[in-house]
Amino acid sequence: MRASDVSPWFLWGVYLFGFALILTAAIDLTTTVWPMRPDQAAWRYGFLGLAAGYMQTPTLGLILIVVAAHLDERPRIVASVGMVCLATCVILVGCMGVFALDVLQVRAMRAGEAQGGMLTGAVFQELKYAVSAGVFGLLGLGARRSAKTLARRMEGQR
Repeated sequence: MRASDVSPWFLWGVYLFGFALILTAAIDLTTTVWPMRPDQAAWRYGFLGLAAGYMQTPTLGLILIVVAAHLDERPRIVASVGMVCLATCVILVGCMGVFALDVLQVRAMRAGEAQGGMLTGAVFQELKYAVSAGVFGLLGLGARRSAKTLARRMEGQR
């Protein structure tokens, strides 16, 4: 398929849908944890625990934006989304550390019988973060490389 085969209306629809997926996930998470209390370990534990489950929707949005930008022959957009993905990967690794510390702190405040279940849930959330960080890292590296390839190909067409 050539880029000229794809309608600009279709591409702009994909861009818009990609941004909508990212924004709605961010809005949903924010309204769920409002009011913000990042100074409280219990709030951070809840926020980071919920955030791990919200990763798939914005990831799909970013993938759609990269695919549309590639079809639209816009290597700068592809490269920019790649940088966002790499930055997100780094942030998620940091979140894993903060979440682990918050789990230990909040777990100590729970009754003995609740501690085991809390630890099991935390392991699953950490696994979600690890997988998401890996996905964002791969997407970021791939988008950066694709942007360079696309730019070279477009340069050769001139």
